[in-house]
Amino acid sequence: MVISVLTRQTAIRDADEFQKRVSRFAERARPVLALQAGFGGLTIEGMGDGGLRETTSWTSMDDCRRYVREGGAAMVATIADAVLPTAPYPNGAWVRETREE
Repeated sequence: MVISVLTRQTAIRDADEFQKRVSRFAERARPVLALQAGFGGLTIEGMGDGGLRETTSWTSMDDCRRYVREGGAAMVATIADAVLPTAPYPNGAWVRETREE
């Protein structure tokens, strides 16, 4: 199994609004992810003060690589940024870490 973790800061600081938007993001992202070969699951967590951790699991590294390189990740990122806008510079970096388990 491959785990890919994407972290970033959002511009949303209100905790209630953040949770509403996380739910909306999950509802929109899951159908896109379900179409990706080897998709295993999605977990979205708040990290406090607008931080977001999006964890996806994949059957293989090739499945994860295809997701990232062939447009699936870009589509989910577009949905994410529309629903949970990225924090302004210098706090808006997106960081992806991938590992095999």
